[in-house]
Amino acid sequence: LGVPGEVAVGATSLSLPPGQFLAQQLLAQGPALGLTLAWVWARDVASLGGLPPALRLPDLGFLRSTQVDLVVEVAHPCVAQEHGEDILGHANFMLGSPTALADPETERRLREAATRGGHTLYVPRGALWGCEDIARMDRQGTLAALKVTMTKSPQSFRAQGWLRERVAAAVASGTRMVLYEGPLRPLCPLVPNNVNTMAAAAVAAPGLGFDGVTACLVADPSVPDWHVVEVEVTSVGDKGRCLSVTSTRRNPAGLGAVTGSATLGSFWSSLQGGCHSTHVPVSLS
Repeated sequence: LGVPGEVAVGATSLSLPPGQFLAQQLLAQGPALGLTLAWVWARDVASLGGLPPALRLPDLGFLRSTQVDLVVEVAHPCVAQEHGEDILGHANFMLGSPTALADPETERRLREAATRGGHTLYVPRGALWGCEDIARMDRQGTLAALKVTMTKSPQSFRAQGWLRERVAAAVASGTRMVLYEGPLRPLCPLVPNNVNTMAAAAVAAPGLGFDGVTACLVADPSVPDWHVVEVEVTSVGDKGRCLSVTSTRRNPAGLGAVTGSATLGSFWSSLQGGCHSTHVPVSLS
């Protein structure tokens, strides 16, 4: 479907690091890789002012008239919830906000749309370190537990609902505070832009999924320009003895930034991998 190598990027605003970064990479390096930036869409049309008019898509309803192989979302889970089925009817879809999949109905609709359209729904690994090992253990049935702890400055959280008050309390206290610890699924709609790494872990380990992966969210003003992700993996054991692996990823980030700088390179790598469809409903890249 579409012209080989054509890629579309959807972002909340080109001022946000992921959207701006991917658009710039495609414009600068895409041609040498056989990739072309077809268009960019944003919920705020005014944010597209820096792009040539030919690259601005005013409405996702025009998707059907564009010939693209891959649509990349780096905006908000509402894009997948509202437009994901239509996108998968016409192109492969890289879901940069996999927290959308925490809603069972959304996951079901997207999986069915991918199968029906013969396209692939890609979930980028983002800031998740060791996702291939996690996926391998899950496939082999040796993964017993998975916990992901994300620590950021309080200013980096875009919280909703009752968690907003917890973040405000963390800002006021000026001290380290655990905002949430428990199953991942109920956390995703409260901070959909902040816990996509955790959602990627749930996709990598479907045997545990959003209900089985343990999430721990920490606000810490002592790390204003870092995003710290700790992944704890525990295998099935015998007589109390089991394999356990803990990794800690310290990602430089701007003050108040949602996405760390090293994660941008991970998105770019996933985008390139997503241009080679495996034709399965859901794939990690």
